[in-house]
Amino acid sequence: MNNIAMAQAVQRKVKPKFRGQNVLKAKAITYYPINIEREYQRVARTYMILLNKTLAEYLPIIRKAIEVERNGMRKDDDNSLMNVIKDTFMNIRTEFDKKVESFGLKNKLERLANLTRKLSIREWKRVVHKTLGINIIEDYYMGEFFSQNIKLWVENNVNLISTIPQNTLSDMMDIVNDGNTNGKSLTSIGKEIQEKYSIDKRHAQFIARDQIAKLNADITKTQQEGAGVSEYIWSTSKDQRVRDSHKKLDGKRFKWSDPPVVDEQTNRRAHPGQDYNCRCIALPVFNLAGLDLPWDKSGA
Repeated sequence: MNNIAMAQAVQRKVKPKFRGQNVLKAKAITYYPINIEREYQRVARTYMILLNKTLAEYLPIIRKAIEVERNGMRKDDDNSLMNVIKDTFMNIRTEFDKKVESFGLKNKLERLANLTRKLSIREWKRVVHKTLGINIIEDYYMGEFFSQNIKLWVENNVNLISTIPQNTLSDMMDIVNDGNTNGKSLTSIGKEIQEKYSIDKRHAQFIARDQIAKLNADITKTQQEGAGVSEYIWSTSKDQRVRDSHKKLDGKRFKWSDPPVVDEQTNRRAHPGQDYNCRCIALPVFNLAGLDLPWDKSGA
């Protein structure tokens, strides 16, 4: 915040809570936005279903063209099988783009991003009040800096999700061309196409889980560092999905300036929520001397 007078006023206000100590651990557990993660998964799943429906409309054309070619019934040399396949996939892209336009992916992601921010702010306010006994100004975390972070996240996620079908269609066209060249059965080609769709659908689901966690983690880090919190306690979700390397970090104290190793094999470092599909949370360790919060004095 960089407001010395406000920071000093906050420190005087909350000093009794520290009971003569320099640091104070959070007295409340924050909640991971699991419902928002599930909603993003639903959006990603529905988005990919649009692709599947479009494929179902056009793939019979390719199947018929291959049958004609293999039965020696094709008479128009200009309308070669390769051209039919190419044109059909172009039509699939065009039709899918029409469906996507009405789907409104960007608007849906903006809504999810803002829901994540609101939940993060609510949880941050609750932890601060429970631990320090003061209320904070919510609007401070709705300012331009945080809005820019949200905007960048939305743009990045629109790109992440929207490129999946484009890559899927390119790969599927290769599957068809390769299958026909190598004399694979239509059943085999169809199976490979469906397998490719299933893989990319799961990838979209992975992105949905991963990106909500990363957004929540980034907001948390910005909130805590902006408040003068330089350390946190790693807290897992304590269920069967928690990986062993993260279990080892649970309950331990780390600095925001020095993320812990989350993968000993690769020496990869990350804060809670930054590792792939990580639902862990950073519980703040408040330092009285560095504390700097947007105190809402009207709430005392």
